[in-house]
Amino acid sequence: MKYQMTLDYTIPFGDLAPYFEALQEGKALASECIKCGYVAFPARTNCGACGGNDIKWKTLTGTAQIQFRTDGGNDSFALVKFDGADTSSTVGLLNPNQKTTIGTLVAPCGDAPGLWLELANEHEKERR
Repeated sequence: MKYQMTLDYTIPFGDLAPYFEALQEGKALASECIKCGYVAFPARTNCGACGGNDIKWKTLTGTAQIQFRTDGGNDSFALVKFDGADTSSTVGLLNPNQKTTIGTLVAPCGDAPGLWLELANEHEKERR
């Protein structure tokens, strides 16, 4: 038996509006806990380390190091750690033909939600 389902879902941005606005521009805006200094990207309203709920915004460079990578038939994804963040993130790889382990956050592609990383080519990797 096969069923097709469609779900329309709207995420209320609320306190995370600055994070989502920056993401649309391809910028990495993390949340930093005022109490303990824990930096989360993707941003959170509550600290994952101490549970505090008082955060400030911290701009990251947007560069990330791949920790694990998976390549499928049509898509490639990776678990990455953005420079300056204490957390890891799952991202889609914009140019999976590159086999480097360094990339930069880019604005979402068309209607594709989520975080997207453009991998550096070998020449760019040497300059970093």
